[in-house]
Amino acid sequence: MDRRTFLGSMAALGLQGMFGLHASNISDFGVEKTKKTNKSKFDENLVVFISDLHTNPGGYQPDRLRRAIADILKMKPLPLNVIALGDLAYLLGKPEEYALLKEIIAPMEAAGIHYTMAMGNHDRRDNFAAAFPKYAAASLLPNRLVFTVETPHADIIVLDSLQKSEDTDKWITAGALDDNQRQWLEKTLMGYTKPVFVTAHHPINETAVQKILYDSPTCCGYIHGHNHVWDPGWVHRNYSERTLVRTLCLPSTGHWGDIGYTSFRLEETRATAHLHQYEYFFPDPLKPGEKKPEQWTMMEEEHKDAVCRFIYR
Repeated sequence: MDRRTFLGSMAALGLQGMFGLHASNISDFGVEKTKKTNKSKFDENLVVFISDLHTNPGGYQPDRLRRAIADILKMKPLPLNVIALGDLAYLLGKPEEYALLKEIIAPMEAAGIHYTMAMGNHDRRDNFAAAFPKYAAASLLPNRLVFTVETPHADIIVLDSLQKSEDTDKWITAGALDDNQRQWLEKTLMGYTKPVFVTAHHPINETAVQKILYDSPTCCGYIHGHNHVWDPGWVHRNYSERTLVRTLCLPSTGHWGDIGYTSFRLEETRATAHLHQYEYFFPDPLKPGEKKPEQWTMMEEEHKDAVCRFIYR
């Protein structure tokens, strides 16, 4: 896909977004939602987050992603939604990385699970859109991949924090939101009466949406990836007010750091994130015969049964 074709398609997709398309309307890789959803098979109040997949043909990362997907598919009932918070590709967002990703997630597609995918700093929008054209078509904004996932108790907004390098052999590590996306988010959140979460690949200090979230009457949390660690936290407006926003950083499915996925249970008044951690390693997995560092074991033990709770505003 050349640049002209991609920009033209993204502009057209943006017009679709203006008429209210949501992630639940997407009809690519298993995300088409119908009125015939088997409620005994799916749990509408369970979302699974995966992040920092770094799909690397020939690397160790794909098998670890397959492990997480296999365990998600064992859930009974299945989560209706899976959200991937960026760095879907290995380093440079190459077409072959997205082709492999599409192959790996095929079992989840076959199961009928709905997907939503965010852009990370190692992704390329044009190559991703070429691999998943119908998915990209449902974006709520032109030239960015922005979605809303609806659940009975709360909604989840998925932002696009990728700053794309014009050099295809480089990436820009830091995240940011363009002005159009920031204005859309502010307007959207101010009109929300339902509990809502905001998510992106990059942490809140890079997307700089703190004030927008503080001012929102119903925003109850910010969830992100990028740092490859399970890290609950919070941000505050200032030292003279009680305004807090809960934050959560997610593990990687298999690149480095905390390795695993997160289940997210949404209830009437709160939501609870549960860490499902397989292992910890840095900077890469153990080699055959190599002894496991005691620090790795310690970090795995500290995260056993870890949870992060969010209270609705």
